[in-house]
Amino acid sequence: MKARFSGILLLVFSLALGGYTQWAARAQNNDIRYFPETGHTLQGVFREFYESTPDALLLFGYPITEAFTDSGGLEVQYFQKARFERNPAALSSPVRLTPLGALLYAQSSQHTPVNIPANATACRFFPETGHSLCYDFLAYWETRNGERYLGRPISPLEKEGDRIVQYLEYGRLEWHPENVGGAQIMLANLGEVYFQVSGENPQLLKAIGGAFIAQQSITAIQAHAFVTRASVSQQDEQHIYIIVRDQNKQPIEGATAAVTLLYPDGSSARYAARQNTNRFGFTLVDVAINARTTGIVEVRVDITAPNGLEESTRTSFRIWY
Repeated sequence: MKARFSGILLLVFSLALGGYTQWAARAQNNDIRYFPETGHTLQGVFREFYESTPDALLLFGYPITEAFTDSGGLEVQYFQKARFERNPAALSSPVRLTPLGALLYAQSSQHTPVNIPANATACRFFPETGHSLCYDFLAYWETRNGERYLGRPISPLEKEGDRIVQYLEYGRLEWHPENVGGAQIMLANLGEVYFQVSGENPQLLKAIGGAFIAQQSITAIQAHAFVTRASVSQQDEQHIYIIVRDQNKQPIEGATAAVTLLYPDGSSARYAARQNTNRFGFTLVDVAINARTTGIVEVRVDITAPNGLEESTRTSFRIWY
């Protein structure tokens, strides 16, 4: 039994420390927006440009550095798929996209064109660069304001490894035919690639999350509960692990938790956690089962954060004999 609990406890701590990363939280400090996925922030004109762009996450990805001044005096910030830049010395200097596709294509000496039959109705020729976009690559470009955010094609269709790709001024499109039923045309993470090949300081990638989030107030609670045993007997024990996080997916310490068991026969029992949540946002509720019924037991968990915010979540288990 102790070994089983230790394994579950390790899993729960892993979830508490790992976090969930499919959303971006807005911080309460001035105009700063924090991205827990990468531990970096956006603010000022860079944030305005990002948020004014449709499909910004698809076109740029998450920020992977803070904004900084490069060796040429430009204010820049790296993203997974792009790099923003502006000249802070020029009044009303606009935010521009670094032409990563053009820069990286020029640095490569390995170019293997792919001869794919094209027809005039499925392609668009760009006389400025002498190349065409065709088929799904063209559709992707046209539906995402490619003139502004992707630039013109600067290469033919080429083969890189086992992938068919095409370079544009600001990025590289890739064909992923294996994604049946999903997105088959994808934008490469050239921001990450260019960061490496340009010799930027790796320390710039270091997340600022801990120090930054510590300054933020709790504005929302997210609670998750897990039972240790999917089924128990009528005279048994159950243990319920609880993890509590804030709006930035960071653990909330000092939250109280109470559990209410709702039995199939309509009766109920209430239990309190051993102690308030610890620095990992974790606490445990021990339950002594003393039932005269079988079936599904609904578990309601009520959480109160130190600042008074409340939240609840549910889980369940079965009494089978």
